Amino acid sequence: MLVAIAFAQETLPVYKKVKNGVDESAPVGALSKSDWMKELPIPKEKVQKVSWVKETVEVTDKKGRVVKDKKGRPKTKVKKTKVVTWVEREPKEPPTYVPIDCKYGTVWVRRAELARFQQEALDLSGEYASATGSVYLKKSPNNPKRFNVVIQNGPESGRAEIEMGNLEIREANGHARFAYQEDGCIVDIAVTGRRVKVAQRGCDDYNVGSYTLAGEYNNYKGNTRKAEVFNMPEKEFKFKKYLWCGSGFDSCEETKDENGAVYITWSKGGNGFIERKAGETVHTYRPFEHVIPHKREFYKGEKPVAIKTKRTDMAGEWMIWYFYPKAERFKMVRANMREDIAYMEIYQ
Repeated sequence: MLVAIAFAQETLPVYKKVKNGVDESAPVGALSKSDWMKELPIPKEKVQKVSWVKETVEVTDKKGRVVKDKKGRPKTKVKKTKVVTWVEREPKEPPTYVPIDCKYGTVWVRRAELARFQQEALDLSGEYASATGSVYLKKSPNNPKRFNVVIQNGPESGRAEIEMGNLEIREANGHARFAYQEDGCIVDIAVTGRRVKVAQRGCDDYNVGSYTLAGEYNNYKGNTRKAEVFNMPEKEFKFKKYLWCGSGFDSCEETKDENGAVYITWSKGGNGFIERKAGETVHTYRPFEHVIPHKREFYKGEKPVAIKTKRTDMAGEWMIWYFYPKAERFKMVRANMREDIAYMEIYQ
C-alpha cells in the first residue's frame, strides 16, 4: 500500500517597513511554528494637539501706553494664545501591521495573521518525524485536552506501530505529556518545543526487528494530509465453512453459506477492493483507510494487514477487514463497535 502525503505548512510571512509603509510584494521571509518570536509594543500615533492659554494683560493704546480707568487703575483684558503640540496616543483603530522580533530582526506582520499563527502554534497536532518514523498527534474535535496518537517507525513492509486513542494531555515540568498503558506495554510521550520523545516499557508485540516505538522525533512537519493508494497484489482464497459471530466472539458458530463455497478475493484488480462471492451472490467492499491493528488482533504472532472498508451496495455498512497472509485467514468486523459485541465473520 502506497501513501501519498501533501504537506500543509503553516507559516507566517514577515515584512520590512520602508518609508512608513509595508510592501507585501517583497516579504523578508516566513516563520514556522518551531521558530522563536517575540511581540513588540505597538507604536503609538503622533497627533497634533491645539490648546489655548488664557493670560491677563494690561490694555495699551496705539503708542504702547497703559490705559487707565477713571480711578487711575490700569485696565486689563484676557488674552488667548494658541499653542500647538504633538502628542502620542494609542491607535483608535487596530493597526493592520504589528511589529515582532524574530530571527529576521525587527519585522512587521499582519495582525490578523499573527493571531491565527499564535493560535495554531498552541495546537500540538501534526507530524513529528525521525529518520525512520513518525509520531502523529491529532487533537480531539470534542475535547481540546485529548488526543489520538499514532506511532510508526520503520519501513511499511515491517514497522513498529501503534495507535492510542483519547489520551489526555498533561503538563509536567514545562512539558506536555501523554501516557498509555495496556497489558505488557507502557508508552510515555513527552512534547517539548515541537520535539517528541517516546519511551516504552515492554510493548514487545509491537516491535518489528530492530524497530521499536521509542525514539526521538524532532522534525516537526506540521499537519499532513494522507491520500492512501491501495496498490496490493490480488489474491483469492476458497472457504467451505466460516465462523459467523452475531455479537462478539462468544456468539461465534461454524456455518456454511447457503450458496456454496465462499471465495474471498483480496485487493480485487490490484487496487484494494475486497470481494466476497458465494455462488452468484457477490459483496464488494471499497477500501477507505489503513488501520493499525491492536495486538489483540494478532493471530499466532502474525500481525494482519487491516483496512477499513465500505460495502458498495449498502449505505452506512462499514467493515474492517483483517488479512493474515501466512495463516491464509480473514476476519471481517463491523467498524466502530466494541470487540465483545461487534458483528464479525472469520474465514480460516
